[in-house]
Amino acid sequence: MSVTEPPKDTPFGLEPNVAAGLAYLFSLVGGVIMLVGGGTNKFVKWAAAQSITIWGATFVLYMAFWFLAIIVHPFFILTMLLGLLSFVVWIWTTVSAFQGKEVRVPVIDGITESIFKSQL
Repeated sequence: MSVTEPPKDTPFGLEPNVAAGLAYLFSLVGGVIMLVGGGTNKFVKWAAAQSITIWGATFVLYMAFWFLAIIVHPFFILTMLLGLLSFVVWIWTTVSAFQGKEVRVPVIDGITESIFKSQL
């Protein structure tokens, strides 16, 4: 007689903090994989959805700022600041998730809730 563990409610049977940390660590791709990877864990689903929102918004802002930087050179400075801010948010969310702490990035959290309402 073998004893089997009940399936975890996280993608791929990972621990929740690991799944959430990977969602942030691998940015947009990690978020998508963890969101569609199965499981019902709300902590992991939130991390995956917020990761998708963060990196989707960052990409859109980068494109807009680079376009504007071609026309108006001071936007180059804003593009550099966006890069620094993105890096800080990436480190903060990834480390916090691996520690098992839920992160709600200001502004992004509301956007995430409205976009992913049915999946959270």
